[in-house]
Amino acid sequence: MTYPKLSRLISSISDQELISALRSPSKIPIEELDHQIDFLALDEKVDEIIKNNITDSAIDGHLVEPLHRALKNLPQELLIDMRLWQWFSVIRHPDLVWLRWRGSVPVDPENGFNHGKGGRKIATIRFLGGASINGHGRNTFARLFFAAERLLGRDNEDYDLVRRLFTSQELHLGISDREFGLLPSVNRVLTRELADLTDLKVRSSVQKLNSLGGSFCLDLLNESELTDLLEVEANQDAA
Repeated sequence: MTYPKLSRLISSISDQELISALRSPSKIPIEELDHQIDFLALDEKVDEIIKNNITDSAIDGHLVEPLHRALKNLPQELLIDMRLWQWFSVIRHPDLVWLRWRGSVPVDPENGFNHGKGGRKIATIRFLGGASINGHGRNTFARLFFAAERLLGRDNEDYDLVRRLFTSQELHLGISDREFGLLPSVNRVLTRELADLTDLKVRSSVQKLNSLGGSFCLDLLNESELTDLLEVEANQDAA
């Protein structure tokens, strides 16, 4: 399958415009960006996902590394532009959005936002995202990229921890919805310590760390200190 070159929308799409945009993506005004991006590995992975009928959260682990590798050298002002991520989700890879959150591609986009045979109802934010931390954490592609960016930075090549994060959707949501989710050290510690736990334990630990942020400057703690803090909280619960 052939995919278009890196572009972004001229204007962001609203909730009211989304169904029409998904029906006729070729009519959406876009601008091609002057950045040379190697999409080969990403496009091969997308084709593999579709060919092998991979759906739901399993898509995250397959997609996060090639997506981040392809885009990690783009300038920050472009990466935080939601028009770029809407281009990915509405024009370049809308089928992946449906497969990830609905489990199947609807015959008509309007059907995809309603309960019915062959799939679940999904939220428009999975296509559109938003300018806030929460918005970046909900767009299907931006959420993967920024999770990897926070865990790795620009030089780290080890994606094992990133894939591990996406084995726990509860943990990813807990991190992406909070300000401390912007701290790479907190992301790494929480993923190492919590990714294999139950949703209930993950939720409890994330909430406690959030409350402790009022007493500790989390950005001044190193990873060892953050780990000790989590262990102290766990020990207090067990006492």
